Amino acid sequence: MTFVDDVLNGRATLDDLDTYGDAWNDSERDLGEFHDFLGLLWPEYAMWVEEHEVLGYVIEARRFGVGLLDLLRARRAQDPTADELYRLSGRYAAAWAAVSR
Repeated sequence: MTFVDDVLNGRATLDDLDTYGDAWNDSERDLGEFHDFLGLLWPEYAMWVEEHEVLGYVIEARRFGVGLLDLLRARRAQDPTADELYRLSGRYAAAWAAVSR
């Protein structure tokens, strides 16, 4: 299970991310890439590095079974943060194009 899975299943909250980061850093075995360990697509992770607010939108998108970009696009007219994050996503256009979701 990943951090995102645990949040979606009520076993963790967004505030628990640091605990997952500590577990990944402290592990003696190879847990793979950090973004995979968290359950984030590479462009979601890249956006999170710049703007931590994106994590709540990632969780919401997964909860509703839609892609993050679709959620942000739908919300950007009425939600300034979604608009800002949607504009930020443009920096990662090539990464988004490579994602098969």
